[in-house]
Amino acid sequence: MIFYPQICLTIAVFLGLKYSKNMSAEILNEDFVDNGDGTVTSKKHGLMWVKTDSMNDLKKWVNYQESRDYARELSENKFAGYDDWRLPNKDEMSTLYHKSLSNTDQFGKTIHISDRFSPGGGFSMVAQQVPGRMRTWVLNIRDGELNHPEGLWTITEAARAVRKI
Repeated sequence: MIFYPQICLTIAVFLGLKYSKNMSAEILNEDFVDNGDGTVTSKKHGLMWVKTDSMNDLKKWVNYQESRDYARELSENKFAGYDDWRLPNKDEMSTLYHKSLSNTDQFGKTIHISDRFSPGGGFSMVAQQVPGRMRTWVLNIRDGELNHPEGLWTITEAARAVRKI
């Protein structure tokens, strides 16, 4: 019997099975579609992301309130025709990271998100506030580490807006 790992991985993606650490970037990237309007859709997760982040757009790190303002302004301006942009929750944010994916941040260092997203953004992302806490989740997209630092106004991260499709 001959074993074809690429075919097995394709079948796994088609069936909606969880990605493995050994899955190739090419297969992982197939989940992300550049919509040609400044957005990227994750077919597997039913999410539409802004292709750029606040570092690309504002050229600065943002605190939590500025992150919320960034997403709110996208909604108010009906970016790509939609008015429901928001910060992702922890689980949604985590769907962007995979060690096999490769893009570059504003310093030219490797970040592990799809190359369907614009290069030159931040190397970390902020999520919605942790319910009942004065904290938010932060994902380092260089190494996949999730943490929730103290203080919403003292963090300096990048924000990427999302909406459900």
